[in-house]
Amino acid sequence: RLEDAAALRALQDQGSIQRADAQEQVEGLLAENSALRTSLAALEQIQTAKTQELNTLRDENAGLAADLQQRQTEYEDLMGQKDDLNSQLQESLRANSRLLEQLQEIGQEKEQLTHELQEARKSAEKRKAMLDELAMETLQEKSQHKEELGAVRLRHEKEVLGVRARYERELRELHEDKKRQEEELRGQIREEKARTRELENLQQTVEELQAQVHSMDGAKGWFERRLKEAEESLQQQQQ
Repeated sequence: RLEDAAALRALQDQGSIQRADAQEQVEGLLAENSALRTSLAALEQIQTAKTQELNTLRDENAGLAADLQQRQTEYEDLMGQKDDLNSQLQESLRANSRLLEQLQEIGQEKEQLTHELQEARKSAEKRKAMLDELAMETLQEKSQHKEELGAVRLRHEKEVLGVRARYERELRELHEDKKRQEEELRGQIREEKARTRELENLQQTVEELQAQVHSMDGAKGWFERRLKEAEESLQQQQQ
């Protein structure tokens, strides 16, 4: 009986020690389970924030794409306006060429009038030599004709100078407008290039965030499997 009692006490002591060890393991598994649950909740919050940020970046990307499309349309419109201005410039150049032709025609008419005046002077000199009594009348007609020719010549020169000045001024204005519009087009092209680079950077950021989300999904799955294994181990220890 004494040996049985001693063996029973030894078994009871061994059972107490095993129960204490089992209790300690159960408490460790519970603490690990709690830590895993906390980590899982933190990962879910991070995933939610990253998902919201990804949705925000997608919205911004869509807005930038729409803005880029609008800028492209405006750029095409401006190119059309540039073509119209080039057409207007060509038309002005052709008009200037026609004006120069008119000026040449006026110069030819001037030469013809000068030649006619010379012929008239010769005829007047002949009439003066032949008709002395009509010398005063001939001189008056000659003077009048000379004044009229001078007035016509002055009027033609003024008209030619006015037309030339007006076309030169219009040509300068067209060149200035074309230069200013080309500068505006260059500025808009630079802005579009900058927006395109910004859109590419945002696209790269979206891809990186998607990769992070996929990586977090994998980590979440690993934590869930680890939590499930811990719960199963805890249940086995409790049994």
